[in-house]
Parts: sequence; structure tokens; C-alpha cells
Amino acid sequence: MRAPSFAFRLITVVISVFATASLAHAYAKLGSTWPSGNIPLRLQLDSTASATVSLPLTDGTATWNGIAESALADWNAILARSRFTSSVSSAAAPTRANDGVTQIFFATNYYGSAFDSRTLAVTLVDNGDQTIRTEEADLIVNRSRAWNSYRGSIGSTVLDLRRVLLHELGHVLGLDHPDQATPVQNVSAIMNSTISNLDALTADDLSGANYLYNTPFARPTLTRQPTSQVTTAGSAATLSVSVDNQDPPNADDFHSYHWYFKANGATTYEPLFTLIKPGSLGFLAAQTDDAGSYYFQAVTPDDTITSNTVTLTVNPAVLASASATQLSNLSTRGIGGSSTRSMIVGFVVTGTRNKSVLLRAAGPGLAAFGVAGTLTDPQLVLKNSAGTTVATSAQFWDQPTAPTTATEIRAAIGRAGAFAFAPGSRDAVLLVSLPPGAYTATTASPSSTTGTVLIEAYDADPTPDATSRLSNLSTRGFVTTGADTLIAGFTVKGSGPRTYLVRIAGDTLASLGVTGTLDDPFLSLYSGSTLIREKDDWDSPATSQPALRAAFTSVGAFTFTDRQEPATIVTLPPGGYTAKATGLTNDGRTNPTGNAIIEIYELP
Repeated sequence: MRAPSFAFRLITVVISVFATASLAHAYAKLGSTWPSGNIPLRLQLDSTASATVSLPLTDGTATWNGIAESALADWNAILARSRFTSSVSSAAAPTRANDGVTQIFFATNYYGSAFDSRTLAVTLVDNGDQTIRTEEADLIVNRSRAWNSYRGSIGSTVLDLRRVLLHELGHVLGLDHPDQATPVQNVSAIMNSTISNLDALTADDLSGANYLYNTPFARPTLTRQPTSQVTTAGSAATLSVSVDNQDPPNADDFHSYHWYFKANGATTYEPLFTLIKPGSLGFLAAQTDDAGSYYFQAVTPDDTITSNTVTLTVNPAVLASASATQLSNLSTRGIGGSSTRSMIVGFVVTGTRNKSVLLRAAGPGLAAFGVAGTLTDPQLVLKNSAGTTVATSAQFWDQPTAPTTATEIRAAIGRAGAFAFAPGSRDAVLLVSLPPGAYTATTASPSSTTGTVLIEAYDADPTPDATSRLSNLSTRGFVTTGADTLIAGFTVKGSGPRTYLVRIAGDTLASLGVTGTLDDPFLSLYSGSTLIREKDDWDSPATSQPALRAAFTSVGAFTFTDRQEPATIVTLPPGGYTAKATGLTNDGRTNPTGNAIIEIYELP
């Protein structure tokens, strides 16, 4: 998720010339609107303008600020609960955002960021951490372009400031580009992303402003307050809340809901902005870093209603010893094939002796479970940390090369509790004895096709030996949507709970040579079919970052270069778990896809 900026949240608007307006009726909104009352703007166009244009302008306006006042008046004609007011300042262009003033001025950059060759102006909207309420905005016009003010057809070199200000003031109010909405809206509007011969507000623009500033909304009431809770790491707890007798309450364009958290020992609260559920805060597997103080807010453009402050106490679990509980297998389902669509499982054999490991890539075998579009000819290639190929699966799983026999493979499948393959199927199997070290098993397709595949790694020792174990399990694959997302299952086996680091890397993989990486991955952790943990960005809450960085170091994991990748430390009792990787979709993007890696590490 895109983090809120506690200065200005940048919403950069790019406008290019000579687009043709289209016809229809709709509008798009940015996400926040102003509180009821005046919207004061400081006009600094004349004090920051280039001296190359003589006044008055072509349309007779005597000043650049007068153009802004004219554009403000056009929007004010439709506004009800909020209206623009203006004052003129002779001050130079401001040098920083978040100064408490909404202002309009010329500049050659916007607070140190360069305009690109197509950008005419930008609007920077600050909604703090509330998302629903605008607190400040700056409208910055690119002084490097040639400007005037006129009506009619747009010029090829000299641009019309008035129509650009009409567009940008729409952003100040909270309107977005309808022609870049999802789905795209085919409309005639000054708010379309490209400047055209249109030089006035249309019915579509006015209907958007009417919706944002003439729609009544109710002040929320907290009808159930949260209460303090005590639990144990790995167990459940819920901070319950309801708004107007609803849990979760209905979030809309005028109502938003937020939890705030202060960890034990911290001095300030921070918004849990990566939480996407607006109601009660559930911890189905609470962790020690969840412990602290919480409060809830219901927010409208005009009101902020704050709950009681409560505490969540999470007592540490009594952990099993490293020899008593361990990871016993990893299975991952996703889209596999060749090249960038190859799925890869990584694991480490620890200890001092060889371990028997069963590796499987199920493609045709998934048809028995009703899975369509499976990979028809999966092949497994096992390599060690030096990149040397250790083993390659045969064409048919029950016709392995020596020294492994089909009988031994069947026995290992039975010990592992894995489902059976049909005789003669082209599912891939390797049963190998591996010395301690790091390994990767890659699924390929000799026919260069793609399809759904399940890749599995099992501890296949005939006699369990906790001194030699599988650890640091990981799987890399292509994340898409629906039934074809990347899902990793793993088993915690033993006599008591252990603590693990679970994380998903997306864009960081680009620095490791992986192309087509997943932007903004989202982690969902399940026990059976029950969702027990969700994580979006590893940097939220900020107080968990030191523990996560220490965990990365202790297990030898590579450093994340993208704050939007999820990581969580979880204490888990013995059982089966599933980690699901998806691309976050609530930033206005649809069907985010790309390569990602899911990793599960045992912590010391």
C-alpha cells in the first residue's frame, strides 16, 4: 500500500496537449474532500511569473492572479458546503510543502522534483493520515512553459492558463481524471487528463463537484467501544468496535475508519494504514509485537470521533526447543512453465548428516482435484548452492533413474502423507539423499508451455531425526489473480510452538536479477481455511522494524529494498499453514501480477 505522507501526499497530475475530448457523463474522485466552510487559497502567480509576457493578457485580464480568481468563481458557482476564498500575496514561491497554506504559484520545479517534458502543472494534496479529509493543497504551474489566457482552440506553443487552472482546481477539490479511471470513462470534461480545445467546465465536471460538496453525510456515532484484552502469542484476541451499530461500518466517500497503535515503550501513536478492514481489529494469532495501546477513529470531512484507548497484552508463548518442533514440508501452487514462469523451491538441509528429501511437481495429477489448465509436462531440476545440477526428474514419475526405485518413491510418498499419482502420469518426482547445504528445485516445461503446478518438498527420512532438518523454506513463482495466485503451504511438526519469519519479496527481486517482479505484494496467512494474519508493508507499524531487521540478519535473509513488501514474525503451534501472495489492488490498479518469492524461516 502506498504510505500516507505526513507532509504532502503527492498526487501528480500530468497534462499533455492536443487530446480530443470525448462524450458521455461520469466523473472520478481522488479520495478526499475539504471540510465544510471556506477553502482559503493564497494566490502568488504574479509574484512568481516569468516576465516574458506583457500584461494585460489576451483575454483582457490584468493579472495572472485574476485568471485564478476567474477559475475559482466558476467552481464556486456549484459548491455549497465549501467554497473557495482567495487572498493575493507578493511573496516568493514557497520552498517546502506542509506549511499550512494552500497556494497557487509558478515554479520551475515542485519542491525539488523536476517537471517532465509533458507536465504543465501539478496539484499536491495533503490528507494527512485521514484519507477522507483534505487538509492542504498546493497548485504549482510549470513556469518553463509559455503561458497566456485566452478562449477557443489551444495554441501550439502558448498555453491557456485559465483552462489548466480549472483542471487543477478540480484536483484541489478532490476530482480525478475520468479518462484514466478504472474502468475508463468516456466523457467530455475539463478534468480529463489531456488539455484540449475545451475551455470551460462541463456538466460532468459540475456533477462531480456537486456530488462532493452538496451530498449530505451523517456524523458517526461509536455504539460499541473497544475494551482491553489479554492473550498469549499465537492465540486470538479482538478489539471490538461498532459505528452506528454496524461492524464493520460502511466506508464511503465521506466516511473512513482508522486504528492507531502505540507499541509498548513507544512515545507516539501511528496509524495502522495498511489495515484494509474498517471495523473490529481481530488478532487470530496475536504476536508479542502486537502488544501496546490502541484507539479507533471514525472520520468524515467535518468530524473525527475517537474511541477509548485500550491495551492489548500478549504474553509470550512457551516455545518448544529447536529439536522438538520443525518445518517438515513446503508445497506451493501457482503458474509454472519455462523461463520467467518457472517455479522455484528453495530449502536448507541443516545438521551433520544426509537427509532424504522428496520433491514433487504435480501438474497432470491436479486434474483429480478439479484443477483446470494444469502444466502437462512438469520437470524438476535440483541444484546446490554452487549452481551444480544434483538431479533431474525422469519423464514419468514412476520410471526413475537408478539408484532410486519406484517402490522407494511410493513408500516416501506414503510417509509424507502426500496424495498419490496415477501410474505412468507425467508428474515429476525426485527422491534424493542430500548433504547439509542450500538447494533449489526448479520446475520447467520441456515443451515450453505454462499451467498450474504444485511443487512440494518433504522431509522423507524413514526415521525422524531432528538433528538433521529442512529449514528456511522458500518458493518463487508468478503471482496472478483468482485461482492462479501463488500459494505456499507448510507444516510445523513437533510438540510445541516455534517462532518463524514469513515474508514475500517482490520488487526487491529485481536487484537479484529477476525480471517482471510483483509490485506491492500482500501476505495472507491461514491455519487451515482460517485467516490468522495479514500483512501489507513490512514498515508498518514502524515499531516492528527493528525486530524484523534483526530477524532478517539472524537467518541470513537478503535485505528488502522496497518498503511495500510484507514480512511478519509469527509464533505458530504445530499444524498446517498456508501463505498466500497477491498483488494489492486498492491503489487503483487492476490485476497486479509479477514474480514474487514467499519465504518461511525458523528463528533461533
